[in-house]
Amino acid sequence: MQKQNPLTLVIMAAGMGSRFGGDKQLAELGPNGETLMALSIRDAIEAGFNKVVLIIRPELESTLAKSLAPFVGENIELSFCYQVMDDLPNGWQTIINHVDHRTKPWGTAHALWCARKHVTGAMAVINADDYYGQQAFELLAQGFAASPEQWQMVAYQLSHTLSEHGGVNRGICQVDDGQLVSVQEWLNIRADLASETCSGEYQGRQRQLATDALVSMTCWGFSDNIFSVLEQSLLAFLSDNPSHATAECYLPSVVQTALDVSKQTPSVLPIKVRTATEKWLGVTYPQDVTEVKQKLMELLGE
Repeated sequence: MQKQNPLTLVIMAAGMGSRFGGDKQLAELGPNGETLMALSIRDAIEAGFNKVVLIIRPELESTLAKSLAPFVGENIELSFCYQVMDDLPNGWQTIINHVDHRTKPWGTAHALWCARKHVTGAMAVINADDYYGQQAFELLAQGFAASPEQWQMVAYQLSHTLSEHGGVNRGICQVDDGQLVSVQEWLNIRADLASETCSGEYQGRQRQLATDALVSMTCWGFSDNIFSVLEQSLLAFLSDNPSHATAECYLPSVVQTALDVSKQTPSVLPIKVRTATEKWLGVTYPQDVTEVKQKLMELLGE
């Protein structure tokens, strides 16, 4: 019998939830008290994923292992890894002598880097505190079945990802013929109901956005060659931010760098974009909880 190729779900769950006011990854929002992470794991397994890797803070492991056991079952491998401040590519100490100046880890690119020893082959990469819907994992699994080495992204319409209670950060995408052309990190995006537009901060300036713009909600599909790209990107980021206490290396920025140098790294491109028709759900602020609970009950409740 041929061994099934590993199809790994990587969940970034080390965040502190500063705007939310607590650990969002532990919030019980599903119809039966499930976390969003548990719902994603269930959806991914149903779509054909057979391994789960959680990137966490060490103090969360025992709680998560217990709460997720019913969703993972006996046939799915569950691994934990830690986002540790000094888990950086070789050579980092020639750029910065220490990490004592940091008040937080180095961002989502660093989080995924910390999972490199736990993943072989194709992987989906998501946030713990987002609900992507069953369709997102089906699209990624179908893409990997057709081309296991191709990078992918599941996109959502911007207007379906905003919060009524404050600004949000989003990766705004330009897509041409189903392929990703660019992804740019915008900050503090808010809807303007009067003009039916959105505005946000890009490169330090306030700008307008179309409500139907496609956005990355950190629902990526990568082959394991992403780790060599992350290595170079993190070293470059450290060189540019040697003493910054809070600057973060965002995963969309790493993808954009790969796009920019695609002539030198053709193996990672093109990046296929698959657009989900299901709505994304997530909590950025405490006030989002009631709405998310209600919508999940409508979608998943019996």
